[in-house]
Amino acid sequence: MTAPSKDRWKATASSGDPRLAIDDRYATTWKSKPAKKPWLKIDLGKAATLAGLEVYWGPDAPVIYEFKSSLDGKRWSHLCRTRHGEGGQDVFAFPPVKARFVRWTCDDPQAERGKEIVEINLYGPGDAASVMEEGRVAALGYAPVKLPKGESITVDFGYVRSPLGAFIEWGAAYGTDFSVYLSDDGKSFREVGRILTGNGDSDSFWWRSTTSRYFRLTVHETSAPEGATVNELKLRILNKDRMPIGQLERAAAAGRGDLYPQSLLGRQVYWTALGEYDHAGEALFDEYGNLEPQRGSPQITPLIRLGHALHGAPASATISQSLAGGSLPIPTVEWEAGKVEIRITALAHAGLAVAEHRVTNRSAGTRKGMLVLAVRPVQIDPYWQHGGHAAINSVAVDGRKVSVNERPYATFSREPDSFAVAEFKNGDVVRLIEKGPRKTARRLRSDSGLLSAACEFAFSLAPGASLAVVVSSPMRDGVEPRAAAPFDALRETVEQDWRARIGPRKITVGDREVSDTVEAQTAFILVNSTEFAFKPGPRNYDRTWIRDGSAQALALTWAGLVEEAKAYVLWYAKRIYKNGMVPPILNVDGTVNRGYGSDIEFDAQGEFVGIAADVYRIRGDRAFLGAIFEPVVRATLFIEELCARTGAEHGPETRFHGLLAPSISHEGYSKPSYSYWDDYFALSGWRNCEFLAHEIGDKTVVAHAKAKGREFAANLTRSIRMTAEKMKTGLIPGSADRDDIDPTATSVAFEPCRVEDALPPELVAATYDRAAARVREISSPDFKANYSPYDLRNIDAFVSLGRYGDAFRLLSVMLACRRPRGWRGWAEVVWADMRAPEYIGDMPHTWIGAEFSCAVRRMLLRENGPTLELFRAVPDGWWAGEGITLNDLPTAFGVANLRAKRVRRRTTVDLSLTGPAPERILVRYPGAKHARADGSPCDIHADVITTKVWSRLEIDF
Repeated sequence: MTAPSKDRWKATASSGDPRLAIDDRYATTWKSKPAKKPWLKIDLGKAATLAGLEVYWGPDAPVIYEFKSSLDGKRWSHLCRTRHGEGGQDVFAFPPVKARFVRWTCDDPQAERGKEIVEINLYGPGDAASVMEEGRVAALGYAPVKLPKGESITVDFGYVRSPLGAFIEWGAAYGTDFSVYLSDDGKSFREVGRILTGNGDSDSFWWRSTTSRYFRLTVHETSAPEGATVNELKLRILNKDRMPIGQLERAAAAGRGDLYPQSLLGRQVYWTALGEYDHAGEALFDEYGNLEPQRGSPQITPLIRLGHALHGAPASATISQSLAGGSLPIPTVEWEAGKVEIRITALAHAGLAVAEHRVTNRSAGTRKGMLVLAVRPVQIDPYWQHGGHAAINSVAVDGRKVSVNERPYATFSREPDSFAVAEFKNGDVVRLIEKGPRKTARRLRSDSGLLSAACEFAFSLAPGASLAVVVSSPMRDGVEPRAAAPFDALRETVEQDWRARIGPRKITVGDREVSDTVEAQTAFILVNSTEFAFKPGPRNYDRTWIRDGSAQALALTWAGLVEEAKAYVLWYAKRIYKNGMVPPILNVDGTVNRGYGSDIEFDAQGEFVGIAADVYRIRGDRAFLGAIFEPVVRATLFIEELCARTGAEHGPETRFHGLLAPSISHEGYSKPSYSYWDDYFALSGWRNCEFLAHEIGDKTVVAHAKAKGREFAANLTRSIRMTAEKMKTGLIPGSADRDDIDPTATSVAFEPCRVEDALPPELVAATYDRAAARVREISSPDFKANYSPYDLRNIDAFVSLGRYGDAFRLLSVMLACRRPRGWRGWAEVVWADMRAPEYIGDMPHTWIGAEFSCAVRRMLLRENGPTLELFRAVPDGWWAGEGITLNDLPTAFGVANLRAKRVRRRTTVDLSLTGPAPERILVRYPGAKHARADGSPCDIHADVITTKVWSRLEIDF
């Protein structure tokens, strides 16, 4: 009962070479030309009984597609379909059907890109995935299935696989309480997820990396007495079993681990990005000194040969990472083998990723060996990060140059003394050269996608002597690699360029880790950015959200790069829809991104208005105000439309009254919800619109925005109270419909929204008691799960609430989760087990970096209307050494220069402002006994000194 073998199949398609989709090779891919309805048809050669199929997708996978079957190629019947394609691998099963022909069709709104199928497999009843409960196999993409309360759908994959999650589309009746389970034997099941508050439409599960043969969905409670309807059960399965990445992983597991990219061993790897502030395109450089010059390209791995033995960085006990000057995006990795040190420094310049590999003898005698630079068909971004395999189908070594896939890949500063290129044979080139150098032919071709190469550079070093080999690789097309220029001079030039670009350091405190990390974020934002777009990451997040971008624009504004922030706001303003909707996600070319989240993330309204107002507050640019005012008004008027949508669904007596329509803006909500996160931004949108209208002199808009803001605030406070009463927790809920608590999302009400007055005061303290408990939990040695550095938003809330100890404790936790710490950057997700092969988002994640920089700035200096607040929350360590310096820091009161130093029992603060004077200055200084502003005594109340503007403040404590 098997399908005919693939050598009997034939394929036709709307375009491209369809044979590549059925050639049983997982390194080849059929690519259709861009079209609204691409198709591919398979002729099995004879009729057969089919019961399932699998599709392995390339990078461009469709969302909506269908398979049909036919006996004669003329009359077609439905076989399976999905409206929720996510790429990777899709597994379908269906009642047995006799067919000779199978046709795939796609109905894709993103017709500007062709679709990519790596492989299609068709199965008979004995080989297909199956369902243990009779009649329920249809749920796997064929037809809706009725599922009575207390019953299950149990899928047998046929063999042990790596399931990642599941997606359920419900019918009119749905599960309200349901669980998902995995099992190795079909008898003993372990729960991997449960939803207790299902409300229909669809639900999504993800879980940690694991393996199993069986999956089960069980509904415990349903919305209707007759049970639930499962329209589609979509299984998310890691598709590496037959893919090239699986072969590479098996080779690494069989070899010496330190000689292979660590992701192949299922170990998380961390990286930073190399890039130029005036060009798109970034290289990745990982914690072991491996370099990935372009998105999806192979990596260059440095190894050391001493005698005949090879050594890799992961085995070194002395590995360390650093940035030039502590903060500039020129990273270095150092490690050692047998008292031979290798120091790899990388930078981006003129479209090239350039890395110097300096080998130094730290022993007392002469050391001989080889520096090995291996080109491997593996990305730095791991497989579970949507990276993994980087196809090499041809490789050539020609003198100092290496070509990959018929394109220039790298140039070395000297010709290698030995080289080898290799086809994959249960291992890559490192397996070939592990016992000693091997010289092979210079060129090799293969359709395996698994070729590799190694170039070796001999050294004989006296004690203290060193040898350097520089490699240069293009970061974008059309750039020719070259590595002739002296690296020291190039590094100095790039350092000077970056320093000139970001200007002198704006914030310096006694804790160097804080100062370096704040400044590093400015550079990382520019590295991740394109000409206009601020992206939160270099690979997975290669697009711009107004949510992330507004935070990064504010961080750049406060770092003195106001023109860059203005350009971003103006660029985004031109893309607001006529009805005032702010598109939440744009591609870097300025087109609207139509992927997941498109047009259903309604925090975008307030975020756009907020960053427009913040940029104007700093510079007071009237031309800028004139350009953004009409889009701002349009964006706020759309808030009324969103509230009207809710009003059409819910009456004025409900807790939903006056809220924005449901959206998925909130990180972590997998389907549209009534998130208060959106409403905090919306309220700030009305208030910022009122401010901008007052500045431009439009009294009509001032009056309208003021009235709408008051109405919205009243509805919001009322809703929060009603939801809290329903939940009976005494805490601020995260949404009106999910029965959840999320202090990190609530904290945006404090900053950047500044609408904390809308929070019911009786609920605030207990909510942030929970936030403080969370800090203790994630910093405990017993913590085993994960969290996101987004938690650092709570620093702003803690400071505003006077919970300084909690703020300082959270700051310390956030600094500790930079990985690696010497590179001053964060991933989006932090796992307690830092080597767990789990999704970490992207890095350096510059939304998180921007939030950190802004939080530190607000701790030191904050504008509050006509009031300037200084030292709102300063850890004692920030006063160490030379104390606190703010250098040419942009503020709403002009450029601020501040120098504060503590000597014995006195602190002296010098301050100058170039703009309009604040009405008063508040300086928080715990333990202050006396204070004099330019010699005049000051009032002190509850550790806060209140003064008019001064040049010098002296504080005795």
